[in-house]
Amino acid sequence: MKYAHLLSFTLAASLLSTMPVTAQGNQLDDNPSLTYRVGVMVEEISDALTKPNDTESLATISQYGTDSRYYVMIRGWLVQELAGVQSQLDASQTNESNSENKQKFIDKVTFLQRAIRRIDLE
Repeated sequence: MKYAHLLSFTLAASLLSTMPVTAQGNQLDDNPSLTYRVGVMVEEISDALTKPNDTESLATISQYGTDSRYYVMIRGWLVQELAGVQSQLDASQTNESNSENKQKFIDKVTFLQRAIRRIDLE
């Protein structure tokens, strides 16, 4: 969970750092509503990633992931999440841990694969 928030913050910061800076006092020359909308998008995707069994989660990721302005960022985020969850799943299979945790990892891997396919196909 803390990694999701750290990743969310990092992605939002990288988007905000690409905004143009004016010579007038080095203030950002952007529309505050754009900054707000990007922040809302990052938060909604972060929430969707924590609820893989919710039907709205896939729709939320698809809504933002098919926007060509954010496709690369969101797909990269999903791929990194998938790599982390897949690693946890592999570790849980070698450690013979309880099946409830394994099932959560399997569900999350399936969800992330479906999300990546959905934004790739649209």
